Amino acid sequence: MTRRRMWVLLGAVGSLLVIALVVLLIVWRGGAGVPETEAASRPQPSSTPAPLAVTASPQPPSKSVTDGPHPSQCEQLYSPAMVAAFGDLALNPAWVAEENSGANRGSADPELVTLIDAAEEKLTCVWANAGGASGVGLTTELVWVTPEQSAAVQSRLSAAGMNCYEELAGMRCIVEGTDDGGVSGESHFLRDGIWLATYYFNAGPDGYTHDMIANVWADA
Repeated sequence: MTRRRMWVLLGAVGSLLVIALVVLLIVWRGGAGVPETEAASRPQPSSTPAPLAVTASPQPPSKSVTDGPHPSQCEQLYSPAMVAAFGDLALNPAWVAEENSGANRGSADPELVTLIDAAEEKLTCVWANAGGASGVGLTTELVWVTPEQSAAVQSRLSAAGMNCYEELAGMRCIVEGTDDGGVSGESHFLRDGIWLATYYFNAGPDGYTHDMIANVWADA
């Protein structure tokens, strides 16, 4: 091999070594400073943030009974003058509490009676003959109702054909009729979550419902 050919061969080998070193340097710098394990453990940003959990605020339970008047005895519904006006009729005589006594309810309408029975609390006041059932009497059921129940009562009173109108800060509905047995009718009053449901037969002094309203809402 001549000296000239040897120098050419050495030059080619040297060029290849330089190129290889440059490539290695570029590759090394591309991953420099970030160890593989560290890069793998570093958290990556998310394009969609995780939604925050929202806890609903607890709502207070709705009240089923009015905060208004709350008489506990029938005697609280009437003035002395109204009691005297009933004459010989007694308030809640013993026989009306007997099973199948036949005492009237606060309405003769089956749907209204169902609404009365659906209420959580009521006060039943019966004016009747002390000796037993007769053709004379009056029953009032004071019923505490929710707003939904009150709306259902008003709807049924209107559907039953009663005459309804606003009176004494409430809703009054009345109906009356006559037959061979005498005069019967109903008077209903709704106000402040209280329903005064009254059915009467040949009884009922004038101003009866107004007297109850004056006593129940005496402090209003």
